[in-house]
Amino acid sequence: MVAAVVVGTAGAAHADLGNTTITAAYVAGDLVRLTTGWGKGASASLVVGHDKPVVLHDGDSAGALATGHGRIVIALAVDAADDPFEVIAIADGKRGKPATIARPVDRHDLPFAVAATETPDGFTVFFQEIQSDDPSAAHTYMAKLDTDGAPVGAAVEVPVPWALGAAAWNGSGYHLALFYTESTGMRLSMVTLSADGQPQQHPDWASRAGFISDVHLVAADGKVRAFYRGGSGGDRLLESDVTSIGSWGTEPKKAKDRGKLPLASTIAITATGAPKKVK
Repeated sequence: MVAAVVVGTAGAAHADLGNTTITAAYVAGDLVRLTTGWGKGASASLVVGHDKPVVLHDGDSAGALATGHGRIVIALAVDAADDPFEVIAIADGKRGKPATIARPVDRHDLPFAVAATETPDGFTVFFQEIQSDDPSAAHTYMAKLDTDGAPVGAAVEVPVPWALGAAAWNGSGYHLALFYTESTGMRLSMVTLSADGQPQQHPDWASRAGFISDVHLVAADGKVRAFYRGGSGGDRLLESDVTSIGSWGTEPKKAKDRGKLPLASTIAITATGAPKKVK
């Protein structure tokens, strides 16, 4: 089952504005913005620093950014029967050619979410699609990239049916941030995966129920922290230590309030792992 929410990526922030999701990250001092969306007139576009926007795709899409190895990787999932996944690397201010990744099964589903993270050997991207004939079902595919951001081998389907929010390499596998919707609101949930994408436990409750969006993860100094938009009005920047996976049905500690986060702002993570508000 998946929650009916629009989500973005790990390693970068994302602000959901109606049918549009803005994802931002810093690389070599430049702010990179990826805009994706769905519905009439939807497109995916990229802005690097003060350059003009570049259209990457016309139509429905979901996307993510990941920084590492001296570059930034843009990952897109689009509505396409063949090769619906795409990655682009930017290094030294130069944007490389797109590399497509095939769906490893004979399906044609709809783009829902993308999460990407740096790993010691390169990057890993999780592409999630909603089943075209059952919007409550999701399929998630894991693709590995080398340090240049080029695909390594074929994507594989992994057993992650939960609404995907963000990903981070934790030293031996992955922390995944998930969204869980209940009658009293939405919760941040966490689960860990092995290096080959197998869940290692049932997802937990990692936040109190309420408003949750713009989730991204920072893994540093032996800890994994989640930064996200929350609060009763959705205008607070919250932080939770999600290093240890808790229990389903057990209320977690109250999140740390990092201050006001205007609805028109999004968040980008700096090179030191700190959240920065950007407009």
